[in-house]
Amino acid sequence: MPARNPTLTLRELNRALLARQLLLKRARIGAVDAVERLGCLQGQWAPSPYVALWSRLAGFERDWLTRPIDHGELVKATLMRATLHIVSAREYPAYSLATMDGRFGAWRPSGGPALADLEKVHRSVMTFAAKTPRTRVAIADYIESHMPPSAAKDERLRNWFLWASVAISGLIWEPAGAHFEYRQLARHVAPPAKLRKHPKPDLAYDLVVRRHLGAFGPATIGDIATWSSVRVPHIRAALARIKDVRRFTDDRGRELFDLALAPRPVADTDAPARFLARFDAAILGHAAPERVRILPEPYRKQVIFSAEVWPTFLVDGFVAGRWTIAVRPKETILELKPFGKLSRTDRAALVEEGEKLARFYAPEAKTHGVRG
Repeated sequence: MPARNPTLTLRELNRALLARQLLLKRARIGAVDAVERLGCLQGQWAPSPYVALWSRLAGFERDWLTRPIDHGELVKATLMRATLHIVSAREYPAYSLATMDGRFGAWRPSGGPALADLEKVHRSVMTFAAKTPRTRVAIADYIESHMPPSAAKDERLRNWFLWASVAISGLIWEPAGAHFEYRQLARHVAPPAKLRKHPKPDLAYDLVVRRHLGAFGPATIGDIATWSSVRVPHIRAALARIKDVRRFTDDRGRELFDLALAPRPVADTDAPARFLARFDAAILGHAAPERVRILPEPYRKQVIFSAEVWPTFLVDGFVAGRWTIAVRPKETILELKPFGKLSRTDRAALVEEGEKLARFYAPEAKTHGVRG
C-alpha cells in the first residue's frame, strides 16, 4: 500500500506562505533576486512594489528598486492574469511565453480574431513603439488603420484589439512608469531584442511553475493555474518534469505540490506584524478558496471586491485589517482599520511598524504617525 502524503494544517500552510513571501523575517538580498523569489511583484499601483519590498527586505530603500528598473534589470509588463507585474529581465521571456495563452483569452469576445490577425497587428505596434514610448491613446489611434477589416466593423472586436495591442503584444512600460511616484498616463515601448527571444516552451512552463511553488507553495494545480493563467495540461506536464517535487494534502484532503527543499515552518512559528501593499501577491497567489491561508473568509469581501485588493496588515500571520495613508506636507498619517479588536501588544507592534512605513512612504513630511 503506497504511503499517504503528509497532511498540512491551515496554520502550517500559512507559515509556509509567510516564509516564502519573506514575511517572517526580512531578508538581506537585492531587489532583483527578491522579485524572482517572490514570483514577480504586482504592479497595478505604482507604490505597491516598493511597499511590498519594504515589508520583506531589511533596510530597503526606494533606490534599491528604482535603479534596477532604470538599468533594465527589472521591467513592468502585463503578464499573469493579464495584470501588471514587475519581473526580472532575465525571466521576462519565460513569463511572457508561458502566460501568452491566458492573456490572449482574457476578455476575448466569442468569435474573436484569429491569432494570426493579432500577431500581424502586434508586429506593426512593435515597430510603432520601437524607439519612442507611446501612450494607449497614441497606440489606439495608430492601430485603427491596421486592424483586419472584420474587426474594423465590429465594435467588440475593435475594443478588444485596442486592449490586446498593449496587453498581449509584448510591449513593456517605459522605466519611469514603474517608479514609486509615477501617476501619469502609461507609456509603452517595445522591449529590447534580447527580451523577445523566448525559451523553449517546456523551459518557460517549468520556470513559472517552480517560481509559483517557491513563492506560494505548497499549492494545488488550481492555485498555480489561477495565479499564472497557464493551462492545466502545461502545469501537469511541468510538475512531472520537475524532479524535486513533493506531494502533500491539506486538512480538506486536496493534493498539494511543493519543492522538496522549500521552507515549511512549524505551525507555532512566531509571525511579526506586517503591512501588505495594495494588490499584494501574498493574497492573490492562490485560487479563491485557498486564500484563507492568509485571508480569513469573513474578511474576504472587505479586502477583495471588483478589481480592487486593498492594503492590509497581518497579525499572527493572518489579515486582521486594512490600512490607509494620508500624505500631506506637514504630516503623514497611517490609519489602521482593524476588522476586530486588537490586543494591546498587537496594536503596539502595528503602530511601531506603521510609523516606520509612514516615514518610508513620505520621507519629506515633517511628522509621521499612526491612528486607529
